[in-house]
Amino acid sequence: MSLRLNRINEAIEHEISRILRTYFRDETIYITIVGALASPDLKSACIKFSVIGDDAMMRKATRFFSKHKNFIKQKLSNTMQIRYTPELKFELTDAIAQGNHLIDVLNALEKTEM
Repeated sequence: MSLRLNRINEAIEHEISRILRTYFRDETIYITIVGALASPDLKSACIKFSVIGDDAMMRKATRFFSKHKNFIKQKLSNTMQIRYTPELKFELTDAIAQGNHLIDVLNALEKTEM
């Protein structure tokens, strides 16, 4: 992946996080954007997000993104100066759960060493 595409991915991730904080603060308090992966032609982008909570919160977040993805794309096109605004596809990941599990394992190891 080129340096330019990496920078665009980081910018997309940052801008979507900012859009969620600005326009949907109360609705997205439990959602974290963990990554963006744009295609080389910038026609599409996969946005990976993670949710703090149970399965009901995950379903709620998935419905939220399917409902508001056009608004998010519009705001993204207003702020980013790129030739094409990518078509956004939101994908749920379990990055936060994996991170919490890793912290639990490290804490358990620390307790056994003492």
